[in-house]
Amino acid sequence: MESGKLPAYLSALLPAIFLGGLAVVLWKNPWFSFTDNALSDMGSIRNPVNYYFNGFLMVSAAIGFIAAIGALRNGLSYLMPLAMVSLFLVGVFPEEYAPHAPAAVFFYVLALADIALIGIKLTRYGVNLGYIWAVLAILTFFFMLYLVKARVFKGLAIPELVGAVTILAWFVYIGLLQLRGL
Repeated sequence: MESGKLPAYLSALLPAIFLGGLAVVLWKNPWFSFTDNALSDMGSIRNPVNYYFNGFLMVSAAIGFIAAIGALRNGLSYLMPLAMVSLFLVGVFPEEYAPHAPAAVFFYVLALADIALIGIKLTRYGVNLGYIWAVLAILTFFFMLYLVKARVFKGLAIPELVGAVTILAWFVYIGLLQLRGL
């Protein structure tokens, strides 16, 4: 594997890495409920196995950062490296600490804004799917807000995962674009 392609491969594999890590974290936290909890509840200082979740976030963010820097170098990112730093900070600071909530919000805002901006950029360069990604990022953001504000679920895990699905799908997309040489 070419070392220059490593970020693109990591980008394309990020959903599998995320799902594998999340499966381990959920296995270690059988009390967790997608409808009643936030994902960060598994990283709480009150949870004796919080290091699984917090470590999982930091490792995922580090891998995502490498992928995002590769995308930045190829003109396929502006804000995603900062989003990955924010995600890393979510793992560093459990939910009981003041920096946790802003870091989590900044992660989603920066990541979805990056997808929208790069989607618009791709559209200008003739990539038809760029417009769809830009719209999807905006719709995802507002759908997440709706789910939180309307209190559709007691916890935040489902709105968080809605955002994560769009972000992870984007990583696959830009990873494949880079591997194809765009």
